[in-house]
Amino acid sequence: MPLPPATLVYLATRPWELGDVATWLSAIANIATVILATAAAIVGYRVYKVESGRDARAELDRRERAADDRRAQAALVSAWYGRSAEATDAFGGQWRTYAWGGWVLNASDSPIYDARITFLLADGEDHYEWPAATIRVIPPFRGEQFVKVDPEVRESISEEDWKHNLEVTLVFRDAAGRRWQRGHDGYLHEV
Repeated sequence: MPLPPATLVYLATRPWELGDVATWLSAIANIATVILATAAAIVGYRVYKVESGRDARAELDRRERAADDRRAQAALVSAWYGRSAEATDAFGGQWRTYAWGGWVLNASDSPIYDARITFLLADGEDHYEWPAATIRVIPPFRGEQFVKVDPEVRESISEEDWKHNLEVTLVFRDAAGRRWQRGHDGYLHEV
């Protein structure tokens, strides 16, 4: 919308008042203040993002250390399937028989409790489990504990299976009272 002619004449004939130097300096200072405040806000936001990222990483590291501390004893307990050499001297003969079963090793500084070994057999799609005896306490650094395969298990599966295809799962309680499972694949899970 165009301006009326009287307004145009007034603007053209009137001298412009641009103010004095102090007004100009004040205006420039105000503009500089707004620019610097904006820059400070941007820098502050970036610093906040860096610090909050650092805090998040520190919290994640703290949680990982706590989980490692929680697993420290359980990580030093292992179980596997194998044979034990039981030397049998039959009437002066030099021959050995081997007992097959599960081995448990507690390499931690504290005892573990209620250690239960389960023997597993994966036969195609079918999985069979046979629980073995529960060992109430396994002291630290006493060597491997051996649990034989139950004779009933040996009779129910082939010799090849009980000698080479059985696997061991170990469930136990650490000194802090947490229950753990060392699976047949060797992985450690809290129960």
